[in-house]
Amino acid sequence: MWTKLIIIFIVGTLETWLYTGWALSATQKKVWISSILMFTYMMIYLKIIDWALKDANTTLMIFSYSLSCALGNFIRVNQEKGKNE
Repeated sequence: MWTKLIIIFIVGTLETWLYTGWALSATQKKVWISSILMFTYMMIYLKIIDWALKDANTTLMIFSYSLSCALGNFIRVNQEKGKNE
């Protein structure tokens, strides 16, 4: 169970990092980059949701995933903030 939670946490962080990258590239009208990032994000997102719903510890997995999403967003926004300073 803990291995699965750790995997969900790591993948969720990466997935939200990509999603935030998508949002940034979409607002800058970078069509190809934003399209590739959205495709990758959706594939990972749907797989995680599918995996979580099939597990007996759904609540704990969703909590871990939510925390990792917040971390991924935090990391990506701070990276962009550092570029603009």
